[in-house]
Amino acid sequence: MSEVVVVRDAAEGAHIAAELFVEITSGAAIARGTASAALTGGSSAVPLYTALRSDEWIRRVPWDALQLFTGDERAVPMDDARSNAGVAARELLAHAPMDVARFHRMKGEAPDLAAEAKRCAQELRQTLGTRDALPRFDLVLLGLGSDGHVLSLFAGVNSSAERGDRELVRAVEAPLVVEPKVARISLVPMLLLNARCIVLHTMGAAKAPVLKRALTGPEDLIACPAQWLRRASGRVVIIADEAAAQGL
Repeated sequence: MSEVVVVRDAAEGAHIAAELFVEITSGAAIARGTASAALTGGSSAVPLYTALRSDEWIRRVPWDALQLFTGDERAVPMDDARSNAGVAARELLAHAPMDVARFHRMKGEAPDLAAEAKRCAQELRQTLGTRDALPRFDLVLLGLGSDGHVLSLFAGVNSSAERGDRELVRAVEAPLVVEPKVARISLVPMLLLNARCIVLHTMGAAKAPVLKRALTGPEDLIACPAQWLRRASGRVVIIADEAAAQGL
């Protein structure tokens, strides 16, 4: 069952997301000596990064224990404004006391995205996996697309309903509807299922129907990949303003 936190506006939503980021990563660092998070793209990323680099939060993040990954990436260079890794580097990591070697980005500029997906999967196994267990994130940050997608698991794509246990990371063809219409690299649903915590942040009345469908509608993982969150084994927190949450 998802926890739904209803906020007044984007600023309060970013504050709650930052609080959860610190709580979850600090707890992981204390418990296991390391912490891991998959970062989001989209409209919720910059407000969160702005909050995390503020005086209120930056000294509370366990930067020296943290392994950061991109949850998905567009097939563009890192200096392109559409790059999720580029946004994270400029808006968060440039201001944080973190060794950049522990930022494991998907390389959207790679000439062969399928090969890059395999490289990222291997890096995940080496960094977060164990001999007997698949990689497990302490925290996965998500936005919610108007078509019901999370990460780059787009609606209407058959593979969005495939767990991907052996893949871990996959190349995704350019979406037909969602902007920007460029190819992607994405984590697979299995990494949502076994994450210790997922935080999904969505705002605005336009997201109300898809959020309702994701949480309470008839299950159809091809039509609404965000429904994977219902099967998650860990904690799931939804941060939404009143407009987005009005259908719940």
